[in-house]
Amino acid sequence: MAAIGSFLPLFLIRQHAGAGGLLAGVDVTVVQTAWGTSYQFPGQEATDAAGSPMGIPLLVAVVLLTVVAFVAATRPERALARTLTVAGAAFTAGAVATVAMSGFGWSAMREAVELDISIASGLWLLTVATLVAVAAAVMAHLSLRKADGNADGTAGWADPAVAFADTPTPPSGVAITVLPPDDEHP
Repeated sequence: MAAIGSFLPLFLIRQHAGAGGLLAGVDVTVVQTAWGTSYQFPGQEATDAAGSPMGIPLLVAVVLLTVVAFVAATRPERALARTLTVAGAAFTAGAVATVAMSGFGWSAMREAVELDISIASGLWLLTVATLVAVAAAVMAHLSLRKADGNADGTAGWADPAVAFADTPTPPSGVAITVLPPDDEHP
């Protein structure tokens, strides 16, 4: 999702050029992606403007999350998978936050220039990719529950064989045997 979102439009900015000048009464559309900005004037082809490629950190985040997925699939119970998942989620969140800050730069000019700014599908896709990465990091740290009992692999109740074994008398003088409830036995 993050790789696709970096190539889709992040922001659509429409500026209405005021009276006077060569572009009087014309709407100029600015399309910003993570790789550059494109200016579209009515009746003309789009003009691309060079800028800092914010897509590079996004692609680094995609590579890191791909490595995380491979490590987690091959070694799911290892601390390395959990650590890499948190690192991948944090890096993705930082890269997407950096990209989203460019929208605040456009918003700062809103009052000086007549602008309509809308968030495009690319930024929404990057936001969803970040939420999925954070959810994966949270799930990586949840303890894995065994199907037959607790997280440590022990059964939910004491083993009957151990309960009936001859045990030494405790300091209180009374040995208490705890048996599982009758409804769990066939």
